[in-house]
Amino acid sequence: MYSLLVSTHSHTRWLVLVAGLLAILIPFLNNSLSKSSKLPGLVFMIFCDIQLLVGLLLYFGDSPFGLKAFAEGMGHVMKTGFLRKIAVEHFILMLAALTLVHIGYSKVKNSDTAAKVKKTSLIFFGIALLLILAGIPWVR
Repeated sequence: MYSLLVSTHSHTRWLVLVAGLLAILIPFLNNSLSKSSKLPGLVFMIFCDIQLLVGLLLYFGDSPFGLKAFAEGMGHVMKTGFLRKIAVEHFILMLAALTLVHIGYSKVKNSDTAAKVKKTSLIFFGIALLLILAGIPWVR
């Protein structure tokens, strides 16, 4: 089960990254206020939520890089670079990014002009995407 969750979490990140890029770019390509300018933000949010669920299953489940990493104490985790990256930094950065995605989508959904959709998408989804890129452990 652990290897299936890790594989799913690892491969789904590409969907999140592509959806994030589209959520930023599509409103700029669509000059009118329509569902097609708001839909990419919803898709981005859904993929982020799926990643969160799989990530939480890993963090609180069988992963040696989640809560089990703290069995030897917080000092051990903070001194070990890879453990710190996954157990602390990845967790916090991804929660911050997810929060920005949800706030951003809420603002995009309630926007009444195409300019507001563009600005909100760029700010909230852009910062969230940067946090996601910073938090992904690229080398394992």
